[in-house]
Amino acid sequence: MALGIGTGVMYTLLFFSLYFEVFLLVAFIENMRSKQKTVRKAIAHFPTVAIIVPCFNESRTLGNTMRSLLALDYPRKKIEFLIVDDGSKDNTLEIARVYESDPRVRVFHKENGGKHTAMNLGLANTQAELIGCLDADSIVDRGALREIVPVFNNTLVAAVTPCIHVNEPKTILQHMQNVEYRLSVFNRFIFAVLGSVFITPGPFSIFRTKVIRELGAWHYAHSTEDMEMALRMQAKGLVIANAPRAIVYTNTPPTIRGLFRQRVRWTYGWLRNMSDYRRMLGNRRFGDLGLVILPSALISIVAGIYFFIRIVWYGTLEFYDTYTRTAILGVHPSTSYDLFYLNTSVMMFLVLTSIGLILTLICIGSLIGTGSRRPPAFTPLFMLFYSFLTPLWLIAAVFRAAFKTGVQWR
Repeated sequence: MALGIGTGVMYTLLFFSLYFEVFLLVAFIENMRSKQKTVRKAIAHFPTVAIIVPCFNESRTLGNTMRSLLALDYPRKKIEFLIVDDGSKDNTLEIARVYESDPRVRVFHKENGGKHTAMNLGLANTQAELIGCLDADSIVDRGALREIVPVFNNTLVAAVTPCIHVNEPKTILQHMQNVEYRLSVFNRFIFAVLGSVFITPGPFSIFRTKVIRELGAWHYAHSTEDMEMALRMQAKGLVIANAPRAIVYTNTPPTIRGLFRQRVRWTYGWLRNMSDYRRMLGNRRFGDLGLVILPSALISIVAGIYFFIRIVWYGTLEFYDTYTRTAILGVHPSTSYDLFYLNTSVMMFLVLTSIGLILTLICIGSLIGTGSRRPPAFTPLFMLFYSFLTPLWLIAAVFRAAFKTGVQWR
């Protein structure tokens, strides 16, 4: 009985996973069919723009971040950069002061209070029409702002997200994250098409300043303020768009420990924010976001944990069975293989189909982000090892969210 229930749960979760992947793929195909060829126009009006750089112990990366901002292709009199040192313990403030020689740069120092307080200090000290953020571990492409600004010609657009790539991956883990980010490029693009963006990431998301003020500025949101702001915008019916040619490069954790801490924070923040905005789950008022995207994201967490536990459980039973038979018989049980055997079970078909769909979405993400349909070289490693890594931080995040233990930015 228990075995039958477990198998039923497994098939149900696989079905929802496949449905979600097919839904996104079909939405992309339909968007490509309906999209008319347009000629890019020159920007007729350059709105004033303020970019906030919130910093906490960013002495190693702040210099590269600021050099990329100062090199942006945008009228000098129309842009300003506000570096906000949020009580750093290292020499971040001293490095920030170096850039004050440029009239576009202003530096602020405050006691540590979290990213949202740093963003709000910047908001209080600008009158720019558009306001954005660039995390101090990221580098922006010279032409990124020129790609984002025209999107605001649509008066319904309240925010625009960029296309984020991994900055110079070196370790195997970073190369696997590079594959993951290609998949995220696709997701961010198609979520915008569906009006379902629920994260405005720290690396160079740009907002209408008046909208941020009307919404009440940034809030503390379980160390994921960029997610809460997007959900708050969606709750108010505002439009969040995507500019896939606005390229930003961000540093990623080089070690499993660093990646684990980052992803626990992200997942924990998502779960807590979902609790705060639970009225949106399954609510048709919020369209695809409420009916498909958010429920599917929640189901994916459940599925990841369930499949991991199931594999560990049955793997342990198989190991124990093999060990017992070996101890009794004194030899390892022999196993015969048929070279012409092909597993044609429904389960294997569903798993292979899911893998094929994920690979397709990665290729589309590469096409959107780089212009090449070829997936990154480390795609096989990503497909193989991430399925074992991801459940670990999902379990940790669910545990923390359940007991509200909180997470730290650093």
